[in-house]
Amino acid sequence: MKKYAAKLGILGGMGPEATASLYLNIIRRCQRELDAKYNSDFPPIIINSFPVPDGRMWKGFDEIEVKRALADSVKLLEKAGVDFIAIPCNSAHHFLHVMQKAVHVPILSIVDETAEKIKKRRIKKVLLLATKFTANRQIYDKSLADREITLIKPRSGQQDIINDITIRVESGRRNKADKTKLINIIEELKEKTGIQGVIGGCTEIPLLIKSKDISVPLFDTIDILAASCYDLVCGKRDLMKS
Repeated sequence: MKKYAAKLGILGGMGPEATASLYLNIIRRCQRELDAKYNSDFPPIIINSFPVPDGRMWKGFDEIEVKRALADSVKLLEKAGVDFIAIPCNSAHHFLHVMQKAVHVPILSIVDETAEKIKKRRIKKVLLLATKFTANRQIYDKSLADREITLIKPRSGQQDIINDITIRVESGRRNKADKTKLINIIEELKEKTGIQGVIGGCTEIPLLIKSKDISVPLFDTIDILAASCYDLVCGKRDLMKS
């Protein structure tokens, strides 16, 4: 039986498929890097899949109710004995300070982990593909600015298209036309603004497009979060510094 340094808690359900993708990504890393094959070879992970009442893609929701629900959800994970928490939803990170105040265990920031990955690649200008909520609430702005990375956001009409596509992906509908639309937005903004990379700032985006589909690197926030979770679970990173 393999021993792990920390127990991970995942606050999921935003959306459910992104939650499953994070879990499977961690499991695949254990299989690939640790030769995990038996049940006892895999790390202890507790998933609280809670569909936070966010309205339609974080639009027209009761903010007080959402704060309460998110705080209660991370408290449940802490009570279950996790050592740290990860949340595979970019939009929910607008309330990260609320959740962190509710518990004593650290909550890994998908935003900071992604920004640090971009910095290490020495990329100075990135495009954010995310929900309108994530873009308008400036969830990525400070973390990138602190690392001297310029953030480019789609125009209003382009953002509406991205929102609609995200909803379809979350409902299980993926089609070539939507993939083409995203690629066209990326390539147009690359030509006009000189972006050097793209943040899949809604965890549904990398379920539709991959790095091989575009001419600049795609920063898959689920993959980045999974890599960080794996390192913490395995003791490759100091939990206290996360």
